[in-house]
Amino acid sequence: MCLLRNKQQGFSVIELVLAILIIGIIATVAMSRLLEGDTYNAAVVRDQIISLARSGHHRALGRSDVALILRPNGDELEVITAEAFVDANNFATLQSSSIDARSVTIAGDVNIIASCGASPGSHALSNAAPMVIQYNELGDLYRGGVISAVGYPLAASTAMRLCINNDPIVSICFSPAGFAYAGDCE
Repeated sequence: MCLLRNKQQGFSVIELVLAILIIGIIATVAMSRLLEGDTYNAAVVRDQIISLARSGHHRALGRSDVALILRPNGDELEVITAEAFVDANNFATLQSSSIDARSVTIAGDVNIIASCGASPGSHALSNAAPMVIQYNELGDLYRGGVISAVGYPLAASTAMRLCINNDPIVSICFSPAGFAYAGDCE
């Protein structure tokens, strides 16, 4: 009696797993080479500023001298919630945080609500020219702007905006009620 054996063609499970593993390693190395480490910095900066701005907004309730100070310092952005605010160098710190802001440019405006994509921020933030956002005792925007701007401090009647990389997706709007949110003010 002659038995014929059928030899199956194909890959074993081990061979398939090894092939998928090798492709995964190659894809991971290739993606890390293609994407810069700073790709998502603008979105991270936006989210952290919004979080700290909301904290500052809450601290302003019942106080008339609370300010949020945004001061770039090299590759970092210093965000300070201050009380007893007199000017950008004379205040008492309530809360302070540093954010990695490599490859991120920030500009600010007061009472300009146009999209950052259509109308880029007119006042670039720097260590010498930080942006100050002052709240009143109700937590509403009171006044502020970029220190180097003409007429600083400006009364905030409509909104304040931060243009991050002049991209409307990662921009921040401060409503007249003092609430910070992602996106355009329009």
